[in-house]
Amino acid sequence: MKTTSFLSIMLLLIVSTKTVAQISFKTEYFGTSKYKDNDNKKVGNSKGSAAVYQANIKIPIAMKINKDSLTNIWGVDVSAAHASLNNKNFTQDLVLSNINNFQLSLFNVRQLSEKWSLIAFAGAGAYTSETQLSKVSGNSILGSGGVIFVKKINAELDLGGGLALTNALGYPMLFPAIYVNYNFEGKYTFKVSMMSGFHGSAGYNFNKTMSLNLIMDINGQLALLKRDGKDAMFTHQYLVTGLRPEIKINKNITLPITLGVNAMRSVFFNERTLKSIFNDKANNSKFDFSPYVAAEINFKF
Repeated sequence: MKTTSFLSIMLLLIVSTKTVAQISFKTEYFGTSKYKDNDNKKVGNSKGSAAVYQANIKIPIAMKINKDSLTNIWGVDVSAAHASLNNKNFTQDLVLSNINNFQLSLFNVRQLSEKWSLIAFAGAGAYTSETQLSKVSGNSILGSGGVIFVKKINAELDLGGGLALTNALGYPMLFPAIYVNYNFEGKYTFKVSMMSGFHGSAGYNFNKTMSLNLIMDINGQLALLKRDGKDAMFTHQYLVTGLRPEIKINKNITLPITLGVNAMRSVFFNERTLKSIFNDKANNSKFDFSPYVAAEINFKF
C-alpha cells in the first residue's frame, strides 16, 4: 500500500486526453477515530480527525488541428492542497499537524492517430509541513515529468502506459506510469480513473440536474522534511467510500457532495530511500474508520 500511495501522489500531474479548461474546489472532513500502530494496536488514547482543502486549475493555452484533423494541445495545471490534522493525546511525534502541497506543470496532449495519443508533462512542486512560505526549504521542492502513450480501446475506455521521472528520493528516478480512464454515460453511469489517485463510481442519472453515485476514492498528501537528521517523507493517504449526490447547475457547473466513511487513513514517516518506499512492512500506522463528508464545486469551460 505504501508503494501505491507514493506513486499515486507523485503522478497527480497526469491529465486527461480530453482536456478542457476547468477549475475545482473541494473540502473534505474526516471524523475522529483511534490511532493504530504498525501492529494494528491502539496507542493509548491517541486519536485524530482531519480536514483537507484542495483547489485545481487546468487551462489549455494553445491548440492546433493538423490537416488530418488530429489535435495538439498545450496547457498548464496548477493544484494546491492543505491538510489540517487534528491529533489528540499523542505522547510522541508520530503524526504531523499540517501538510501543504503545491504543484505547477506544463502538459502536452497530442493525437498521434484516431486510436493513439501521447501525454507529456513536466513540472515542479512543494511538499511541506511548513505553514510559512519563508520556511519552505529546497529539500521540499520536487521536479517531475513523464511521457505516456494512450490507446482508445473503444468509446468508453482509454488505456495507456509510460514512464514518469521524479527526484523524490534526492536523485532522478524513473517509475512506471499507468493511465486508465473508463467512462460509460447514460441513465446508468460507470467510471474508473487512475489519472489522479484512484476514482471509481457507479451511479444513476435521475434527470439532467441530479445524479446519485456510489463511489470509492483514494487520494493523499505528502510532506518532505528532516527527521532525526535524515531526509524523510510523511504520507497522509486515505481510502473513502460512500454516496455522492451531484447537482448539475448547468452544463458547466456541478456540485458533488459525498457522505460516507473513511475506510482507511494511513499516516506514517519513512526515509527518502528506495528501500523504504518499497518496504510495506516498515510502517503501517493509521487512523481507524470514521465518518467522511466532502463538498466540491467544479467549473468547466
